[in-house]
Amino acid sequence: MKGFRPVQVVGKNLDETWFELLKQLYHYGRRYKIDAGSFAGAERLEFDFVSGTILEPIQYTEGGVRLPLAVTVPQGIPAPTTDEAIENYFVEYLMNGELNPNEHYRYSTWLRGGKYAIPNFALNGIKQEALVIVPDQVQWCIDHYKRVGFGNNHCCMAVGYPESNFAYDKKYSNEMERGTSPCLRIVDTKIVKEEGANYLCMNVYFRSWDCYGGWPENMGGLALLQEYMAKELGVRVGTLSFASKGLHAYDFQIDALKGRIGV
Repeated sequence: MKGFRPVQVVGKNLDETWFELLKQLYHYGRRYKIDAGSFAGAERLEFDFVSGTILEPIQYTEGGVRLPLAVTVPQGIPAPTTDEAIENYFVEYLMNGELNPNEHYRYSTWLRGGKYAIPNFALNGIKQEALVIVPDQVQWCIDHYKRVGFGNNHCCMAVGYPESNFAYDKKYSNEMERGTSPCLRIVDTKIVKEEGANYLCMNVYFRSWDCYGGWPENMGGLALLQEYMAKELGVRVGTLSFASKGLHAYDFQIDALKGRIGV
């Protein structure tokens, strides 16, 4: 594919990295019509593949006060999230595995443990949903680092199961019933030692991802998860890296995107 363009960005913080992503997406994204999924029938602008690193996902003042995580937008441009929304996302969707009646899963179902109904599970030739108890991977990673030492590549947390893909085959009468698989699929960790200090680095992969509305809140919440794990381990917060073959902006977001990058 001669026209395939992988993109890589590096930013000091979430705001700087998001701005660069929007700029690169506007100039190098590929436009196509959505055949199935969220906003089917609409169009979106999407990277062929993108990866990036936030050098300081969590920043503090000299007095030790954490700086805001929410990205900034010019006056008149809709903000994708707030610090309050990011805090709530971290608490409810990355740390709390308890589901509401209409929820099939949260990312926390796999990260912190919970219950998940595997769709279309075949037992004796009969398809049915099998309820499984998911372990707490975050706590396992923390305990494992403490037990065996920081110098290992073991602590990679998977989100979803292979059977999660079968959720798309379930029949539904409205969007609330439509089955999906998790967009976030991997939360990988590594502890790097530099100049006598240990840093917890985090690496995440999303199969599909809303660049304008979802990325700022998702990455803000994941930065808080990274901070939580680092404190539990007694290390510093390192880099937060990400990758996706499906980071995109919907057609109805393009005006806001252009307003943010000033074109």
